[in-house]
Parts: sequence; structure tokens; C-alpha cells
Amino acid sequence: MRLKWIVAAAIGFGAVWIAWVFQEFVFQWFDIPWKSERLGQLGDTFGALNALFSALAFVAVLFTIKQQADDLRRQQRQIFKAEQNQHRQRFEDNFFQLLAVIRENRQDVRFRNSDKYLTANVKAVPQTKKGHFAFRAAYREMRYWVRQEDRAGRALNCEGLAALYAKKVHVRYESTLGAYFRLVYETLDRVDRDPFLSDEEKDEFGNLVRGQMTSFEAAIAGCNALNDFAKDFKRLVIRFRLLKYARTGDVYDELTKHYPPETFQGRDTNRPPEPDIDDDVDEDWERDE
Repeated sequence: MRLKWIVAAAIGFGAVWIAWVFQEFVFQWFDIPWKSERLGQLGDTFGALNALFSALAFVAVLFTIKQQADDLRRQQRQIFKAEQNQHRQRFEDNFFQLLAVIRENRQDVRFRNSDKYLTANVKAVPQTKKGHFAFRAAYREMRYWVRQEDRAGRALNCEGLAALYAKKVHVRYESTLGAYFRLVYETLDRVDRDPFLSDEEKDEFGNLVRGQMTSFEAAIAGCNALNDFAKDFKRLVIRFRLLKYARTGDVYDELTKHYPPETFQGRDTNRPPEPDIDDDVDEDWERDE
């Protein structure tokens, strides 16, 4: 609609200018003296009209430039939105592939409780566990040593808890535990650093990763992230609130001293954290084949 008005105004101005150019023929046609004094005075009045036309032409040019700029911005927004949608689709495909790899690598995690743990828990089965059961065994190992420190009257600071995990859990099965948590780290880091995703979208992807974790695994992830070898995994644990469903108990209580409260709160009201269980007996149905 605006373009039609601009075209109509341009045609009107053009017609006036054409009439001005051929004014001699027009006046002679109507037998009006073309060079009379009155005609000269009449011509002088066109000076103001000429200034008006010039001003209007300038305004029309500015308006046209503005319209072109608006059209360019709209095109750029459409292109950006299309690129954003394409990027999100590619990101989702890659993310769910990584999520599948995380699940597969979880099954490769191995852990066997230490001799001291087995001696203190005579009902525990001396067997190398894998998958979910490996994380539970690692959690129980960590809980045992946290309790030992407490009984000895030694308070654990952040460095102490990290060192206890590294020495008693991580270093013994670094090849599987370390590889697994590095994969979780890379997945969450990609989500957090993506320039196209909104904060809400990042939270959704983070929740999907968090939802894959058992309560034992979440607690172990919190201990892992305190160490230097985990790079800035602690940042991601806090950012995506991975400890919301961590198993409560001695390890959980230690973690609350070294992470901000929101790390354990989450952004929704899903299932509460599972309580700690003192029973260290491995039932037959939990044993690996």
C-alpha cells in the first residue's frame, strides 16, 4: 500500500514537471502571452513550489531508504530464524545420539568394592559390578570412607572430599568411570555453550541428561566434579542442578557443604531424592552374570 502511494506521488510530480517544461507550448495554445510581466510573476511563485517539491522528493527518498532497511531487517530475521531452526534440528539429532552413547557407556562402567569395605561388610558380595550396580557399589564405597573420616573426627573440606573420591573410587576404575563422566561433561558442555539455544531450551536438554542418572550416579558425579581432573565439571553440575536427585545420606551431607543450595533443588517438583540405605547386602537378582 505504501509503495502504491509513493508511485502515485512520483507520477504526479513528474506530470507537473513535464507541464513546466512544455509551458511555452501550453500558453501559446491558449493564446496567452508567454513572456508577459504577469507570467514572470507567476513563474516566480513556482520557486516556493520547487522548494516544496524538492523537500517532498527528499522525504520520499528517506522513506524509500527506510522501507528498504525494514525489508532487509525482516529478511535477515527470517534467514536467522530458518538457520536457528536448522541448527536446533541438527543439535537435537546430535544430542540424542550422545544420550544414547551415554546409556551405552554406562553399561561399560565397572567397580569392585575394596577389601577393607568387604571386610567391614561381611554380607557384601566380592564381585565386580557393572552398569547401574557399579555406581551403587562406588557410592557405598564412598559412603564407607566418608564415615571412616567422620569416626576419626576428621572434617572433610572440599579438597579432602575430592581427594577421598579420587583415591578410593576414581583411581581404581578410572578407565570406565573417567570415560563415562567425560562423556557426560562433553554433552552438557555442548548444551551450555550453544549460541542458538535459549536458557529454557538448555534447561530442557540438561534435564534429559539428569533424568538418565540414578541417585547413586548423581552423588558420585558430585564427588567427581570436585577434582581438578574433571576440569570445570562442577560448573555444569551447578548449572544443570545434577544433584537434585542424589541419594541423601553421609555423602549427600558432605556435598551440600561444597555446592550451592540450588544444585540440590532443581527447577521443578519431580520425584524427591531417594533416602540412603544402610543395607550393604547384594541380593541375588542384582548380581552380574
